[in-house]
Amino acid sequence: MRNRNRTPVALSTALCLLILAAPAAAERNGGEFRVGVGAAPVQTLFELFSDVTVAALFVGELEPSTESEQPAGFIEYVRPMGERSRMIVHFNINSYEKEYVWKDTGQLAGKVSDDFYTLMMGAKHYYVRTNSFGLYLDAMAGLCLLRSTTDIDEVETDNHTLLAYQFTPLGMRIGGAAALDLAVGLGYKGILSVGFDYEF
Repeated sequence: MRNRNRTPVALSTALCLLILAAPAAAERNGGEFRVGVGAAPVQTLFELFSDVTVAALFVGELEPSTESEQPAGFIEYVRPMGERSRMIVHFNINSYEKEYVWKDTGQLAGKVSDDFYTLMMGAKHYYVRTNSFGLYLDAMAGLCLLRSTTDIDEVETDNHTLLAYQFTPLGMRIGGAAALDLAVGLGYKGILSVGFDYEF
């Protein structure tokens, strides 16, 4: 439990260090700070693997019951690298939980909980950029820490490091200094993301 509490702190520290180490803007000062949520991130596909693993361990004994998923809540720092180019530092957290019941009794057997902590860096390019509107694409890569806890018969916790990525072919920024950000892509941020963006 102690290591579990340290994980978000360590990743947040790494995020701050990456921001401080980023090169200065080429043509302008300031940057953008963004917070939001992403729906259907790729890491939820790992839950299919979890189902297969549980089914193999308890053949014919268990069946899935309820499941819940938290969307990928993210923060991003965007730093200007030119008139239309930007550097991105991205961090998100999301989780997934599924309960299983014993087939013969219908009683709760336990649950599998997965927590994902993702840190990525990348580049962003605006197709169109005005004071109140922007269309862009971005691409990011990094690492994701998966912490999986199985609470069936006994509690077991495993940690895995995954390669993370995100490609967003179409993003839209609507507003001035404070703006709404909408994006469609594929990866560890999600297929569809909605955020609030503040430019300073």
